[in-house]
Amino acid sequence: MANDVLKLDIGTVVAKLLKAIRRMVGKRMAGEVVTLDVDSSVIRLLEVRRGVVRKWASVSLEPDKVEGGTVSGRQALGTMVKQLMASSGIKARKVIVSQSGLYSVNRLLPMSSLPLGLATQEAVQEAAREIMPLSVDRLYLSSQTITTGEDEQQVLIIGMPRDAVDDAVQALRTVGVNPRVLELRAMALTRAVSREQALILNIEPSSLDVILVVDNIPRIMRTIAWQPGDLTVEDTVEHLAVTLEMTVDFYDSSHPGTPLDPATPLFITGEMSADLTLIEKLQARLRYPVESLAPPLEYPASLLISQYAVNIGLALRGTALSREREEGGYMPLDINLLPEIYRPWKPTAKQFLAAGLIMAAIALIFPVFQLAAEAMGKTADLQVKFNVLNIKLELQKAEIKKREPIKKAIAEFNTIINKGGNFTEDLEVIRREAEELGVQVESIVHEVDSISVVCQSDDYVTFRAYKMALEESGRFTTPIPPPEGYPYTTGGTLKMEPGTGE
Repeated sequence: MANDVLKLDIGTVVAKLLKAIRRMVGKRMAGEVVTLDVDSSVIRLLEVRRGVVRKWASVSLEPDKVEGGTVSGRQALGTMVKQLMASSGIKARKVIVSQSGLYSVNRLLPMSSLPLGLATQEAVQEAAREIMPLSVDRLYLSSQTITTGEDEQQVLIIGMPRDAVDDAVQALRTVGVNPRVLELRAMALTRAVSREQALILNIEPSSLDVILVVDNIPRIMRTIAWQPGDLTVEDTVEHLAVTLEMTVDFYDSSHPGTPLDPATPLFITGEMSADLTLIEKLQARLRYPVESLAPPLEYPASLLISQYAVNIGLALRGTALSREREEGGYMPLDINLLPEIYRPWKPTAKQFLAAGLIMAAIALIFPVFQLAAEAMGKTADLQVKFNVLNIKLELQKAEIKKREPIKKAIAEFNTIINKGGNFTEDLEVIRREAEELGVQVESIVHEVDSISVVCQSDDYVTFRAYKMALEESGRFTTPIPPPEGYPYTTGGTLKMEPGTGE
């Protein structure tokens, strides 16, 4: 029981330590944060220090620099960002940057639907190959496991086009600005609104973001490129209203038992949110109540927060708002879309803790290490002595091995000598029978226990008679194995063994 309590206490301490470290990191990040919202009709910068908006600035993009809702040309984007920083006095080498959702793909899946038997990252990759309409090889994939208030675990998967992400990051890096976080604009807007249930319209002159939030999770995130410049106010309102209603209808058809509450507040952000006529007509056209942003930041009254909603959402990453939502049972959205190839290595809180535990363990086992070092020294001396003896032993084995052929030859010679006259008599019989029958003996090979005779006759009858004569001599074990082709061959090799009855 005591051990269980001890384990529980240690686990609790570690969890609280990691949580404290995260909070310290969050406070450090919240000390001074510079956010950059790109990929619309303007580029916006916002500087927040200790929860207070200090500086902000924006620059309109030239029409020839915008293509399909994105800034065309790495050098052009980098140059404009650098000039905006210089003119506004906002200095930062590392910034939090938004990323347009154009051409991106996102899916929200229950954890139970992921392939079994794989690590989470591998399972996400496998699931993405099945559900993403684009090739996974053309996307940077990011994901986050989300726990709702009902302890339901889901995984949010976001696929960003590699070309778009590479262009944005490298454009900033060319002018010395390094993004440390790259976040989807819809994610930042969800955080800026901070409502359990909400609809968000982020209206820019070149793009439109539609976000549907339920249970603090952006269930639907759509980004559409558009050019409303030629539309009347009425046509613009109708286009926006239809787009929003189609999004809600799609959600309701997927959740027939829990459709979206008509009282869900609508937040309108972006550059065109400053058009009061448009907002009034849109509010009259829609059934959802329009509410104003109320972010947990101090800001001057002159700041149009609806236009800087994305920057505000980026600045709220890792702040008290996110921690309050986590303690309330919701995992805050903090997916960093920045690919690993652009991230500098830095140890995580867990790695710091692991390093401390390793150092403590080293301090505790140092005396044991000293004893082990002494034992290892003695072992090394014994090893040297063993190596010397082993070398001598190998030399002895080599010498013995050299002598083995000589011993074998002597043994064979002794065998032949021990046979004495018997061996000579065997040879005499072989030659005598050959001469009498007219058989030519070409070679005789003595192999200690056998004699091989290579011979040749004029005809097979003579050769057969010669083989039978050798068998009948009684000098050899019979029958003598005949060569191939016998009894009609005229020659070959006869291999004979001395008889045992001599």
